[in-house]
Amino acid sequence: MVSGCAGPKESADKTPPSGETGRWEVIGPGGGGSMFTPTVDPADPEHVFLRCDMTGAYVTFDGGSSWKMLNLRTVVQDFAFDPLQPDRAYAANQGLYVTEDRGLNWRLIYPSPDKILAERMVNDHAAQYYQTGDSLTEFSLIDKVRVDPENSDRLYAGWAALSVSRDSLPPLALGDSTAILYSADRGASWRKLGRVFGRHVLALFPGSWRDKPDEVTVVTDRACVRISTVDLKREELRLPAESLIAAAGGKGEKGSVLYVLSSFDNASGKPAGGVFRSTDSGASWEAANAGLLEDWKLNGKLPFFNTLGVCESVPEAVYLSCRSYRAGKAPEELKEHFGVLKSLDAGRSWEWVYRSDGNRVFGDNYRGSWMVESYGPGYTGNPHGLGVSPANPDICYSTDYGRASRTLDGGKTWEQLYADKLPGGGYSTRGLDVTTCYGVHFDPFDKNHLFITYTDIGLFQSHDGGASWVHSLKGVPEDWWNTCYWLVFDPSVKDRIWSVWGNGHDLPRLKMFRRPGFVDNFQGGVALSEDGGRTWRRVTSGMPDNTDCTHILLDPSSPAEARTLYVCGTGRGVFKSTDSGASWKTANQDLGENLYSWETVRLPDGTLYLLMMRALKDDRILGGGLYRSKDGAENWSQVELPMDVTGPNGLTFDPEDPEVLYLSCWPRPSGGMERGGGLLRSVDGGKSWKRIFRGDTHVYAAALDPANPETVIINTFDSAAFRSEDRGLTWRRLEGYDFKWGHRPIFDPHHPGMLYLTTFGGSVFYGPATGVPGAKETIENWTPTWRWDDYTGEGE
Repeated sequence: MVSGCAGPKESADKTPPSGETGRWEVIGPGGGGSMFTPTVDPADPEHVFLRCDMTGAYVTFDGGSSWKMLNLRTVVQDFAFDPLQPDRAYAANQGLYVTEDRGLNWRLIYPSPDKILAERMVNDHAAQYYQTGDSLTEFSLIDKVRVDPENSDRLYAGWAALSVSRDSLPPLALGDSTAILYSADRGASWRKLGRVFGRHVLALFPGSWRDKPDEVTVVTDRACVRISTVDLKREELRLPAESLIAAAGGKGEKGSVLYVLSSFDNASGKPAGGVFRSTDSGASWEAANAGLLEDWKLNGKLPFFNTLGVCESVPEAVYLSCRSYRAGKAPEELKEHFGVLKSLDAGRSWEWVYRSDGNRVFGDNYRGSWMVESYGPGYTGNPHGLGVSPANPDICYSTDYGRASRTLDGGKTWEQLYADKLPGGGYSTRGLDVTTCYGVHFDPFDKNHLFITYTDIGLFQSHDGGASWVHSLKGVPEDWWNTCYWLVFDPSVKDRIWSVWGNGHDLPRLKMFRRPGFVDNFQGGVALSEDGGRTWRRVTSGMPDNTDCTHILLDPSSPAEARTLYVCGTGRGVFKSTDSGASWKTANQDLGENLYSWETVRLPDGTLYLLMMRALKDDRILGGGLYRSKDGAENWSQVELPMDVTGPNGLTFDPEDPEVLYLSCWPRPSGGMERGGGLLRSVDGGKSWKRIFRGDTHVYAAALDPANPETVIINTFDSAAFRSEDRGLTWRRLEGYDFKWGHRPIFDPHHPGMLYLTTFGGSVFYGPATGVPGAKETIENWTPTWRWDDYTGEGE
């Protein structure tokens, strides 16, 4: 149960989040991360679904003025409306879901709930799947779903080729064919139609488009096949290119038009590839590239188009997204352009309807928000999703690396759909929040002044208690902007703040170490503000320029004129400053090989704890660890942890008894199960540990209620946060919160009983620290016992 942010686009008045509505609210500036698959209701162009790659999906009922987040257990791959039943739609990922009320509530229909043995969350990214014993679908995603436009009982679904996720390497392909299933009863039962060569299903074209209701045309990235739903006979259709990027189509008054898109290549000395159309249901194809290659001989580079969108009722209308088009009248004037082109004659001619060179939008036909204000038009790039209204070719929604947009006039003008600009100049989300955040940070001198540290969009601050947000980047080196991991206020000097930055984002997730030269190729460091975050300056003397910094800690007992600070530098260990950041030196004595430091914690007596992240070095996985220093980081000693714990992720302590420590842990696959995760507690300062939350859980962090340290909250990557009121002996799930990839719980210091939950991909949730009792699940027939059995804790 998550509220969106509706209201007028430019002049809405906002109040700080309160949580008094009994809901979880999402706060922040809106947008910020990649969005995909905008899908428009054929009966109502204001009703649209889209999804991101950070597990959230979204629905709007008012054309993007507000959005509602949908959490369907993992990343959604596709949506499909039922053209004959306006309230019905489908969403596909590891399962297939249906809504009968336009997206407010959902039910799982595949796999059948009565076939589910368990819900698993595996590997470093807690990849979700339903365990059923069906090897066909258990480890693969549903790429595409299609409702027959003439008979909504008929559903088609296409599964991607099987693959297995791996922590230290990209996913391992287990096959080279997709699986196609068919239902004649709206998903109550399914029949396998066969396999089609390829890794991904790009499109499912219903046979009713060519008056053959008992067949479907399947297009994958490598093949095109017609399959009979009656006798399973199949006809292989020749594609115009060896490998495809996208496919789309529709049926109008003149019949159907299908399109496929491939990369251009010049291997034979003549350009080949691009856009192709078929007017005979895929039996033959012809190029539809007229005008798209006019400049390539001058500039020496072929353009790259990455997706297209078609109006299903007027298939001659097609929009084409361009990632790279080199243009210029002379070699010295060449620049890379990107944007959207449109054709109204099935690709026989094209015109730009949105075009930018990264510095300006040609024709000034885009009305943007804070992203354009902060970064310019180049930051978000070209769309990787285009959703055209099936009923009106003038209406098209687009999604890119940071925002959703739409045109209502065929591309003459475009507007953003993710944020409202408020009267004071700040921005507030419309409910479309797609980015990772690490912390919520509170000004000790001003209860209305707070910050959110983000991936991809850096740092935002609010001066009105979270009602509106403004970027806090001025003076920060531009190559650091991607991620602000943490910041700390000086507790006795007003407006003095230190922040740590890096452009290697998403740490401490292991996937980041797959990139060669991870440590050397990224930039980051420490910045200091002395005006409350309005401006910053770098303070990195003694620290390499390529130090991706993930945490900063201030020693409050150090003098205000010479603060002692500790910084974690990825692959470089710990840096210490005794002059308020003016200079730094390493403090790595006895830390060993793993210098991938993540976080430091200071106890009231000055004892320091240091968490090392699990990392990858020279194709070897280095286990994480926990270290202790009693002398201000001059020397470190390793704290012994249980043998199965190799991913410590967060540490907190009981303020009433600092010998009581809580260690949040990330599991690893072992013997077919996730082990070594959960939450550990020590009552003797780390000499011994007891697991108090189950070890197959990806626990990111824990927090103790400052008013009552017997109350502990944990947030997980497993679609749940939990609360204990007896120091971890028993637990219950926080109802109403079901975002997949959770980060850190933070109690609101100004509103007792209220809680912030940071996330990997959904900004910050704000709501009651007790949860919302009786809140509806996003999926009506999802059963907590699939994932959690009847878990209530480890007990004494």
